[in-house]
Amino acid sequence: MNSNEKQVCSYIDKKSGDLIAFLQQLVSKESINPPGNTTGPAKLIEEKLKTYGIDCEKVTVGDIHQSIIATLGEGGKNLLFNAHIDTVPVGNPAQWTVDPFNEPIHGRILYGRGCADDKGGVAAMVMAMCALKKCGIELKGRMTINPVADEETGGNDGVKFLLENGYLAPDLVVVGEITENNVAVVHKGLIWFEIISKGKTAHASTPWNGVNAINKMVKFLDRMKRYYEEELPKHVDPLTPPATYSIGTIEGGVKANVVPDRCTVVIDRRILAEETLEEAESELQRIIDLEKKEDPESDISFKVINYSPSLRTDPKEVLVEEALKVVSIWGGDAEPVGYQQSSDGRYFSKMGIPTVLIGPGVASVGHAPDESICVDEVISCAKIYAILTMRLLGYTGMSE
Repeated sequence: MNSNEKQVCSYIDKKSGDLIAFLQQLVSKESINPPGNTTGPAKLIEEKLKTYGIDCEKVTVGDIHQSIIATLGEGGKNLLFNAHIDTVPVGNPAQWTVDPFNEPIHGRILYGRGCADDKGGVAAMVMAMCALKKCGIELKGRMTINPVADEETGGNDGVKFLLENGYLAPDLVVVGEITENNVAVVHKGLIWFEIISKGKTAHASTPWNGVNAINKMVKFLDRMKRYYEEELPKHVDPLTPPATYSIGTIEGGVKANVVPDRCTVVIDRRILAEETLEEAESELQRIIDLEKKEDPESDISFKVINYSPSLRTDPKEVLVEEALKVVSIWGGDAEPVGYQQSSDGRYFSKMGIPTVLIGPGVASVGHAPDESICVDEVISCAKIYAILTMRLLGYTGMSE
């Protein structure tokens, strides 16, 4: 690092106590989705930026889905840092051994819903912007931070809305999801297939007068299971787990003594970056066609009820190469990694915008009881964001 970068990192170290306290405050502002009310953490972020003389724009969708957009610098390339401020529900409180929202810090470990997914990344990017401002860095481009709403239920009232309505127009994107401060360049896509089996109602005492939609569905699911368990392990990517499927819900019938005329199943199908929605649809249709050929009485169809594309960025992109150099300063991997979950980064990647994921925390704690994060990772992440911004955009205002 040069002297200017060291000065920015020194400032972040000096303010590390404030950074940790800020993250604790973010966690205390409940933003469980659903319903996804992010007005509490958004206001807190606005107030924090204001103390550093940084203005921000608040964009609210449906009264409660509030996102923040703040920019440092003018002209040139726009480097966007995005991370979500909504969280999943707590779940069963009995499975928590700590307070999900107001637990005192344990040494260097902070507990609480959303501390890792994704408020640690949010706190880091806010601190990075504030440090650059305070240290007098005059960027030759624009650093934009976007603590955003509604990621946990798909992003329709968050990133998707902001992009479609012209609030965001980045050239490069860093998404602050959990990567242990490594550089992730790929994650799988998601499809929810709703599969419908139709039958014919009859009295349960004379089931031969009807067609049992549940029986037909069970038989089909067995075929689907055998097919997927044989074929999906063949769909591999060196940076992610294989393609997968999971039966998430099943519903059918109205009463025990009535032959059911309908059964509905929803499956979660994760596709690799090389797979397309159309290919996955065709694959499922082939399984259905085989079932119908064997059992003409079977009446099974499907529809897509949710789709999130995958993300992939070329490791040769300047964004990736510079990010790898920066994270290595703090012990990060020298090569790109994959991300096991999904992220808002898919929206940018789909538009052809180079996008990586870099954020503090361990993925296994996300969405789990006793969610936690090491605060030292958050401090390091703030430095990574700041230094990466300086290197990608260039700067004046300090001795170079």
